[in-house]
Amino acid sequence: MSKFVVHHVALDGQGGADHLSETDLPKKIPEAGCRWVHVDAGEDASRDWLASVEGVADEVVEALFAEETRPRMVKMGRGTLVILRGVNLNPGSDPSDMVSLRLWVTPHFIVSSRRRKLLSVEDVVNSLAQGEGPTDSADILAILTVTLTGRMSSVIVDLEEELSDLEERIGEGIEQGQRELLVQRRLETIRLRRFLVPQKEAVQALSQDTSSWMTSRQITQVQEAVNDIVRYVEGLESLRERCQLMQEEFVNLQAEKMNARMYVLSILSGIFLPLGFLTGLFGINIAGMPGTDNHQAFWLFCGVLLVMGVGQFWLMRKSRWF
Repeated sequence: MSKFVVHHVALDGQGGADHLSETDLPKKIPEAGCRWVHVDAGEDASRDWLASVEGVADEVVEALFAEETRPRMVKMGRGTLVILRGVNLNPGSDPSDMVSLRLWVTPHFIVSSRRRKLLSVEDVVNSLAQGEGPTDSADILAILTVTLTGRMSSVIVDLEEELSDLEERIGEGIEQGQRELLVQRRLETIRLRRFLVPQKEAVQALSQDTSSWMTSRQITQVQEAVNDIVRYVEGLESLRERCQLMQEEFVNLQAEKMNARMYVLSILSGIFLPLGFLTGLFGINIAGMPGTDNHQAFWLFCGVLLVMGVGQFWLMRKSRWF
C-alpha cells in the first residue's frame, strides 16, 4: 500500500471487502459497486490523486485537505461532504484533542482523509476483514458516525468521575495541586464541547437527509447517534457549570482562609497597639521621665504592660471578638 493511501477497499456487499493496491485507485467516480479510499491528508500525493479523479469538484478537494476543520454536513459536488470529530485515544494523547475525519460520500464511492490515526476507522476495516462490516458507502458513513460517537462515552464518564472526586476533596479542604487539576479538567470540557456542539448539528442534518442512497435502517442509526451526542453535550454543559461552581468554591475557601489570618493579625495588632504606644512613649530619652532613678521601674513597667495585654485579651474574648 502506498504511503499516502491508508486503506483502499472494494466492498462485496455482504459485509466483506477486497483490499486493493495503489495501482487500482479509481480515475473517475465509480458508478457501480462500492469503493472506499482512506488517505493521509498530510501527504501531497493524496491531494494530487483526488484532484485527478474525474468528476470530483475542486471544492471537495479543498474541504478534504483543509488545515482546520469544523464538524459539518453539506451537499458538495456529486456527493455529500461530512466532517466529524472523534476523541483522540491514541497512546500518550489527550482524548479532548479531538481528531478530524473528513468524508465525501456518493452512492458508490467514499473518500475519507485524516491527519492523525482514528481507532474508529480501524474498527470498520477490521470488521470488513472478518466479513461483518458495512455493505455500501452509506453503511460506512452510518457505522463511522455511530462508532465515533460511542467512543466519546467513556471519555466523558471518566471526566465526570474525576470532577466528582475533586468536588469531594475540595469540600474536605484545599490541597496542593487541586486548582491546577480543576483548570485542566475545565479546559478538557471546553475543548470537547467546542466540537460536539457543531457535530450535533452536522449529524442531525445527516439524519434528516432524504437522499435515496441511505436506507431507513442507516438513518435510524444516525438518529441514535444524534441522541447520544445531545446527551453528551448536555453532560458537558453540566460539567462546565460544576467546574465554575468549584472554581467559585475554591476562591471562597481561599478568601475565608485569608480573612481568618487577617483577623488574627488584627486581634494581635489591637492588643499590641496600646502597648506599643506606651513603650514608645517611655522610650524617649529626655529629662523628667518618671522612674529613671528607680531600679525596679523597668520590671514594674513590664508588669503593667502584661496586665494591660491580659486585660485586653480578656475583654476581647468576653466581647466575642474571637
